[in-house]
Amino acid sequence: MLVDETNVDVYYQVEPPIRDHDHCLLMHKVRELCSIFSSKNPKLVVFERSLQRPIAQIRRDMEVEGFKPEQLLHFIHAEEAITMRNGLAAISLRQCSLSGTPQPDTWAEAVRNQIGGFPAVVRPLRHHCAHSVGFIRNENEFKNWFRRNSSVHRNEHYVVQEYVDDGHEFSAVCSSADGILGCISAIETHRSVLECIQNQQPYALEYLSANQTRDIFPGLESFCIQVIKSVFPTAYLGLIFIRGYYKDHNEIFFLGFGLEPDSETARHLYALPQSNPWEVSALTAQLGPQPEDLSNVDNNFHLVINFPSAEGVLIHQTNILRRESNMRVSWKSAESAEMKDSDHLDDNVLQVFLWNSNRSQLLADCDDIIRSTDITIDRNALNERHSLCRKNVAKLTAKELVRSCTTTD
Repeated sequence: MLVDETNVDVYYQVEPPIRDHDHCLLMHKVRELCSIFSSKNPKLVVFERSLQRPIAQIRRDMEVEGFKPEQLLHFIHAEEAITMRNGLAAISLRQCSLSGTPQPDTWAEAVRNQIGGFPAVVRPLRHHCAHSVGFIRNENEFKNWFRRNSSVHRNEHYVVQEYVDDGHEFSAVCSSADGILGCISAIETHRSVLECIQNQQPYALEYLSANQTRDIFPGLESFCIQVIKSVFPTAYLGLIFIRGYYKDHNEIFFLGFGLEPDSETARHLYALPQSNPWEVSALTAQLGPQPEDLSNVDNNFHLVINFPSAEGVLIHQTNILRRESNMRVSWKSAESAEMKDSDHLDDNVLQVFLWNSNRSQLLADCDDIIRSTDITIDRNALNERHSLCRKNVAKLTAKELVRSCTTTD
């Protein structure tokens, strides 16, 4: 998409019919456009993580303003992000690195000395997914976890990080010009989102506007501005997504940051209040500070309830009764469909979007839906199918779907 003072041009079918993992044709077109408009100080805005590196290389080659490849190390390489703190150690969670063949007894001593003991979170760096992360409550769990996983993650590099109890996990979208623009916060405080995904337990994520964030999470905007000044050049005008934990205005912890939302669920939440995608905010941020549009202010509070998928077959799409809050129900899996265990924020069997101007009523409706919704999944059906020879599988194959994927208001 090419934007200037008078028009917007959108280029279609830049990609070839066969998937091009290096995006060669697209990058060729971008270089061509940068050359054509080199006298007009062009800016390149990226919406996809896979394009960040090649676009950064074009910025360097064509002398275009913005992030260069070496600056993207903070966002692309987890190993680099761990060591390159840029003065953020004081507000970051304590952590230590472990590598080599697991030595549970020796490593437990290192954890006690470097991060103060348990509870803690263990993450493998190379084989990282939702189910490879360990949430360790005490030293015995720590030793048992490594004994169970030593054959799976042999000669792995681990990061052990202190666990935040009774804190809200958040992702704040900010710009260096306007400060905080909004925030997605987990309603749960006694368990992380990743723990809910691992255990296939429903959880809720709330979107707060800039003013709502200032009221509910005082001090968060100042914290985000501190992170931006510590990491980003003063001339950077793009959006920044800062992740962390919020306990109170004196205890806010930094986890990491990115240049785009980390899930489709987050993209949907950002778009709900202002009825436009986050990409519009990213383009607007390039223009610098803008006057606030008071005619398009949404005073509602918004949240989504995720019901993570689990391995098995969905028997029935449960009826979700209406509540006081406005509600939108989105089933992500059809009846009789096979599912796998959730591994990400977007791997859900059901999402329920709620919004209300009364936050107390919104949270009450959210809690009621989580407690009362029971989704029936046949966890034995897949085992039965896999244990039979192929000629008998047809006997177990479901008939016509009673109801396909649905979205209802």
